[in-house]
Amino acid sequence: MFFARLTDWIWNSTFRYTVALVVAIGATVMLSLTFAYVTTSRELVSFLDSLIIQESDAMVAQSRQGLLTQYEERLRQDPRRYKPAGLFTADGKRISGNIRQWPAGLEVDQAPIQVDIDRIDPDLRMIQPSRALARRLADGNIVVVGWSTKDNEQTASVVRRGLIFGLLPAFLLGLAASLLFAVRSQRRIREMQMRAADIVAGDFSKRLPTQNSEDPLDKLAQIVNGMLDEIQTLVENLAAIGDDIAHDLRTPLARVRIGLERARRSAVSEEEFRAATDRAIAGVDHAISIITALLRIREIEQTRRFQAFGNVDLADLITDVGELYEPFAEEKRLALTVHTDIGGIVQGDRDLLFEAVANLVDNAVKYTPEGGRIDLALLAEDRQVLIRVKDSGPGIAESERELLVRRFYRSDRSRHTKGLGLGLTLVSAIVKLHGFRFEIRAGDGFTAEIHVPGGEAGRNDA
Repeated sequence: MFFARLTDWIWNSTFRYTVALVVAIGATVMLSLTFAYVTTSRELVSFLDSLIIQESDAMVAQSRQGLLTQYEERLRQDPRRYKPAGLFTADGKRISGNIRQWPAGLEVDQAPIQVDIDRIDPDLRMIQPSRALARRLADGNIVVVGWSTKDNEQTASVVRRGLIFGLLPAFLLGLAASLLFAVRSQRRIREMQMRAADIVAGDFSKRLPTQNSEDPLDKLAQIVNGMLDEIQTLVENLAAIGDDIAHDLRTPLARVRIGLERARRSAVSEEEFRAATDRAIAGVDHAISIITALLRIREIEQTRRFQAFGNVDLADLITDVGELYEPFAEEKRLALTVHTDIGGIVQGDRDLLFEAVANLVDNAVKYTPEGGRIDLALLAEDRQVLIRVKDSGPGIAESERELLVRRFYRSDRSRHTKGLGLGLTLVSAIVKLHGFRFEIRAGDGFTAEIHVPGGEAGRNDA
């Protein structure tokens, strides 16, 4: 069990990314230390070469005067044993100094090189890595001048210890942190998997756990939860729609059936049969109207008819709707006024927007008592264009505002008026398709508004 979990943690992307980051940091530190070591070594070698060249030049100059004062002084002033020196014959035999034998690979009167010097002192003998050069003196002998590179070796040792005792604990700590992050991430993922399994099993009330942080996994969970909210709403609406459709279709179909049965039992003349048939046709037409309206709403909500979008002049659209419904308002002795003091250009489907506004005006004409008033206006409010339809009919309660856009819902003001209960649902679908906002205001009379953000508003002087 433990090894199975360990395998899950190791294969976890968080663990692998963290380990990769630790390795990258370790490699960067290693390269930095190596670069610093190489650079320092080169500078130190260059400095040592300049010193031994300077001293050897002085020795050669003194030899022309028959003196070796510089050479002898060098042998005496070497308390740390950093400056090997030796005098040799032309054929390489040792004469004096603290160098036991001629260093291998060293050539006379050449640039300084790295050699291993067999150094001897009264109480010490050792192989000493050094920078050295050989110069021929005026009497034909050869002087070898060197300088120990022990400091370079110490620097290399420090770098090695730093890599071993510095990077190794850091890597182990990074590995432990990687496992910790992996365990934490795996725990969250496992919890999300369990919640997802509950959701797949049909419990749409479950949501993925979130921590309200800026973590990418948390942001993804918030997005998925938003999708689940929408899915739950759609599923619940679908179930409610099925019940509503069955209820609303059952009534007209039952009336058709009862009417036909009565006609079959009691009708005795052609006129009575024809009247029963007309009533049955009207009932069937009503059922077809319900289905047609539902299909229309689904088409708008699902097919996203963006291909018909273009520039729509809202002032002309409002005027056309007013002219269409003016005869119906006059027939019912209603005062219909149209205000288009501003112009508004939006991107949209003109036919759909016309249908939405026409539905609002149609409801106002239908539910406003005789002698009432209807105002259809295009306004500018809070830097956005606003279409408002307001009537003097019976208003709605605050509790009904959200219910009116549901399919088949009918408020008290329309309870005794012929209709399908789908008009405002259709308006809401059209407004949502365009990215606008539909609002119904509670209070005296009935007020419906379509808010058009980003509409280009301008003064209409026509």
